Amino acid sequence: MLILSTLTVCVGLMLVPLATSIVHIAIVLAVVVGPALGISSVLSKVLLGRHFNKRYTLASGISQMGQVVSLLAFAPMTQLFLDTYGWRGAALLLAGVCLHSVVCPVLVKEEKERYETPPDQHDHKETNSTGMTRVKSFFAHALSTVDLRILREFNFWIVFTCICGARFPGNAWFLFNVSHLQAKGFSPQTSAALCSAASVGYLVGCVMFSPLVDRGFLKCSTGVLISSLLLTLSLAIDPFLHEAWSIAVFTALFGLSSSALYALTDVLTKELLGRERLTSAFAWIGALGVPAKLLAGFLPGWLYDSSGSYDLAFIIMGASPTVAAIPLVIGKFWKEI
Repeated sequence: MLILSTLTVCVGLMLVPLATSIVHIAIVLAVVVGPALGISSVLSKVLLGRHFNKRYTLASGISQMGQVVSLLAFAPMTQLFLDTYGWRGAALLLAGVCLHSVVCPVLVKEEKERYETPPDQHDHKETNSTGMTRVKSFFAHALSTVDLRILREFNFWIVFTCICGARFPGNAWFLFNVSHLQAKGFSPQTSAALCSAASVGYLVGCVMFSPLVDRGFLKCSTGVLISSLLLTLSLAIDPFLHEAWSIAVFTALFGLSSSALYALTDVLTKELLGRERLTSAFAWIGALGVPAKLLAGFLPGWLYDSSGSYDLAFIIMGASPTVAAIPLVIGKFWKEI
């Protein structure tokens, strides 16, 4: 399935140059590329969680490094494609680059459990089943596949709030931080350079907690709480920073804490919900987390248009990880997570 979704992304990008209007591009991205990317994201996390029982925190952190590496590499590369070949040629080249990632799921060896059919069930036929029974059986199987019961578990909502508390400020920061720094009086070049400090912290944060968590010196839930508090600090203090060096320091802290939180929340998902439920867990988290992503792209800009400053937006962004960690704190005292 991961191979198919990756190929679908490539096909979608190859269809973009054939578009004759912006509506065609929007349809391709929304119907073909977007869903395929979502499926790929979920399944890649599931494969990682199922293949690493030991040192899973380290594996999760290394996987998060790919985001910052791709961000640093693809931004100038895409601009080069646009300047050289135009947007149609750039889309085709990006499809070709994406096609190389098909090799990764091809090389994955997934161990499948083998079941032996009992002797008395080889030729079993449901001769007495009625149409209504079959319908009920179909819907029962569908509900078990969707795993709606996971939504009734407190552990799921612990993980969900922690992930949303990390993703909302992260997405908003990537969208609005350069504009925020320009509003503070920095030039576009300086603003971009200050943002690069986050990449340094991001690389460190990906593996910062892995030796402690993997060896049992630190609980994953405790690492999530520490990362949430650091992320809150890095954003909430931003309105009071005006010097370039101080902004660079706390920007690096933002990258460090956010990457650590991304890696640890995946580990926490496996710890609280189990290895076999990773697919449904990550799928539901991705689906229910869409409003938070939309809010991240809307709220800071709206607050800036209303007040003429991003300060309130960054304070709200900073508060969200700590507020989102409240269910985790309750769970630690109630269930000793």
